[in-house]
Amino acid sequence: MDNPSFDQAIQRLFRASRYAERMMSAHPDHLPWLRKHAETSAVATVAALAQAARATSTDAFDQQLRRERQQAMLAILFRDINGLADLDEVVTAISAFADHVVAATRTHHAQALLAEFGIPPSDNSDLMIVGMGKLGAHELNVSSDIDLIFVHRADGEANAEAERSWHEFHAQLGRRIIRSIDQLTEHGYVFRVDMRLRPFGDSGPLVSSLASLESYFLHQARPWERYAWLKARAMTGEPNNIEQLEDLISPFVFRRYHDYAAIDEMRALHSQIRAEANKRGKQNDIKVGEGGIREIEFVAQLNQLIRGGRNGSVRHADLQTRSTREALQQLTRHNILSHQRTSALSDAYTFLRKLEHRLQYLDDTQTQSLPSNADDQQRITEAMGVDTWEAFFDTLTAHRSTVTAEFEAAFGDTEARLEKRKTLDNTGSFRLNALETPVNTRVYQADARPKIAERVSHWLASSRMQSLSPRLRSRLELLIERAVQVCGEVDTSTITLFRLFDLLEAIDKRETYLAFLTEYPDALIRVARIANHSAWAATLLQRHPILLDDVMFSTQGASTVNPGRALIDWKHERAAIDAACDSAATDVEHQYELLRHAKQRITLKLNIADIEGRLGVMGLSDELSLLADMLVDITVKLAWRSIQAADAAPSLPFGFAVIGYGKWGSKELGYASDLDMVFLYDPGRAASVETVAKLAQRVNSWLNTMTAGGVLYETDLRLRPDGVSGLLVSTVDAFRDYQLNRAWTWEHQALTRGRWCAGDPALLAPFEAVRAEVLCKPRDVSVLKREIIEMRYKMRTEKKDKPDLLDLKNTEGGIVDIEFIVQFLILAHSFLHREFLGNLGNFALLARAAALGLIEEERAAEVGKAYLAFRERLHRAQNNSERKAWIHPDELMTERAAVTKLWRAIFDE
Repeated sequence: MDNPSFDQAIQRLFRASRYAERMMSAHPDHLPWLRKHAETSAVATVAALAQAARATSTDAFDQQLRRERQQAMLAILFRDINGLADLDEVVTAISAFADHVVAATRTHHAQALLAEFGIPPSDNSDLMIVGMGKLGAHELNVSSDIDLIFVHRADGEANAEAERSWHEFHAQLGRRIIRSIDQLTEHGYVFRVDMRLRPFGDSGPLVSSLASLESYFLHQARPWERYAWLKARAMTGEPNNIEQLEDLISPFVFRRYHDYAAIDEMRALHSQIRAEANKRGKQNDIKVGEGGIREIEFVAQLNQLIRGGRNGSVRHADLQTRSTREALQQLTRHNILSHQRTSALSDAYTFLRKLEHRLQYLDDTQTQSLPSNADDQQRITEAMGVDTWEAFFDTLTAHRSTVTAEFEAAFGDTEARLEKRKTLDNTGSFRLNALETPVNTRVYQADARPKIAERVSHWLASSRMQSLSPRLRSRLELLIERAVQVCGEVDTSTITLFRLFDLLEAIDKRETYLAFLTEYPDALIRVARIANHSAWAATLLQRHPILLDDVMFSTQGASTVNPGRALIDWKHERAAIDAACDSAATDVEHQYELLRHAKQRITLKLNIADIEGRLGVMGLSDELSLLADMLVDITVKLAWRSIQAADAAPSLPFGFAVIGYGKWGSKELGYASDLDMVFLYDPGRAASVETVAKLAQRVNSWLNTMTAGGVLYETDLRLRPDGVSGLLVSTVDAFRDYQLNRAWTWEHQALTRGRWCAGDPALLAPFEAVRAEVLCKPRDVSVLKREIIEMRYKMRTEKKDKPDLLDLKNTEGGIVDIEFIVQFLILAHSFLHREFLGNLGNFALLARAAALGLIEEERAAEVGKAYLAFRERLHRAQNNSERKAWIHPDELMTERAAVTKLWRAIFDE
């Protein structure tokens, strides 16, 4: 930087900071030092300061730290005020300087104290110094104090002969560290040190052992302390000790479930903070006042506390970040808040933190209050790069209004809702007049209303209900009322209301879920709509209420949260599940639950997109098939890893593949579909046949094992060569030989839908080559027709319709007829038309047959349309947990007639 530019920059610095002007006046040698470092990142400057040799005497050491603090502050102020540093550089630099100070001070005093205690230097102190708040998050203010907590591994004797304990040693060490950093001398101070966040506050011991800290977390810690410890970071200590400390902090801060009770706790904490701010006249405090920095932190950290530690989650570990800015980004990444909302909060946070620093630059004081005198207002206006105080204040007001709106959306007081007129009288009996509103009389038939009242009355009088705490009962009573209202508002049925009641009964002793539905009224509306359209989804939520969070936040879809994003980010999902399973590498049962929860969560998301009309039947089947592909592939990798650990097998399952058949192979899966599969391997790439057989058995077992989360998938292996009497896994060559020489026609029909789905990708090409060779083999068309007709009639004989109902899948003119038509076309014509080899699905293959002139275009279109109608009807049946789609004889008559017409034209019947 040339002299004129530097001189102008210094004048801007002095205009923004009386502290900097005083410091330069008192220490003129700082000016050439600053000129030398002006264009160097403040982070790099701090790193260079930390590398300097340390003075040996305590007085000289303390003076050195204070001089380094002056230099660090001047470098940061100069670069920030002159637009050379952004917020990230400023907070990172001052946080790094605090880290340096704490570590250097600990080392300096520990060495001296070890000698005083007569302890060999090799028995070094295990004191961990924990940075809290913004220091822990690497987001420290320039003039902030630092919140510290001292922790050591264990109590015991440091010097047995002198009868001096490690606790005594660490207490003395802690006091010396505080004195060196905090004491005001003629050279100033380094940082003000605040130890009040330690267990029991000012009345607690200065240093805690890991054991005493664990006991405190379990028995004495107050709810607000979870919020404080969220940002805790060990700044010093041995890695193994830090790991033990983090193992204590994590379960204390992050519950193993979605903790919606945290909303009330944080609301109460904020109310206390705001009341104290108002009491002290701090309405214009940009930290604790309305719309201030603290409210942004609360919005971010509320969601961290709720979701950051969910048991079985594969998506939320990154919500455990200490950084407010990073937490806001993660809220968008996880579809909890839209990009627009988090971007507005991030902009407000950056503006407020920038303003906070300029308020503190004036005199190096820890203040967040706007100045009242005109001179300071003008200085702040200039430092913020604005022309007038009025323009600056308008921008500030806009940001604070944004923050206030988001804070109220997250923490809006629910007490008014809890005090609403209940549909329950003082004796706990359900009042019929609650059902007599115009909306409810339309929805709930007269004969149904007494049944509703009777169920609720029995429910409330039950011993289970009587055992609930007043708080839980109050929440539950409110939700019963809301369920009645919601089902009326969304025009559902009594059946839907009873499904909601079933859910509420399932969670009536689980406060976090009751709190969730109370705090987020829209969630109950969404659950009602889901239950109205899908008995399957309602049952899933009842059995696994942990999914309720996904109903509200993770299933709002690309159109409502982040436009342009795919419904499922498969790459991210795969990476997250892999990472979660890797972290549970020694816990197979936990891996089971991770996979099952992932399936439930993603399937529910797809179900809601389906219900809301954002995903058609074919798109849904594609997504469900991709889900199965991913989960089976992960299962193969995990099963192989377990074998590898026991048998020292190769690190990857080379040469092993899972071939999907049936609806999985053709990408037509439904919600409750099982998986038809065949296992293949290449002996040239795979381990021994015994090891491969063990892998196949383990994969099948892992998919079918019943756990608390249910089975992952039910599997059917009967389509393998020689069926149930055949080997569980076949070589590619043996599979080829079987298909070419011994397979029945129906097995070739099944192969038309075969698809490589999981395992070693190197087997994709060999399998496709075998499939193409078999399907393209010339066939006697008359024989082929006869065998397909015989198989079709056999199926109808075994699976008959009911007298008054037809099985849409198996009835004449139904789904199977369409499948057999397409399979015939593939087997009869692929040797001339390899276009049929693509795994395109029945609808597209019918159109392809018409394009090739094999069937009439009009008939292909009619049958294709019928196929979509059948799939839609079958899908509705699955949504209502019906194993079959039974239809009345007068349903879908035109569509079934079109299929029968094409069948007869093709098979000459």
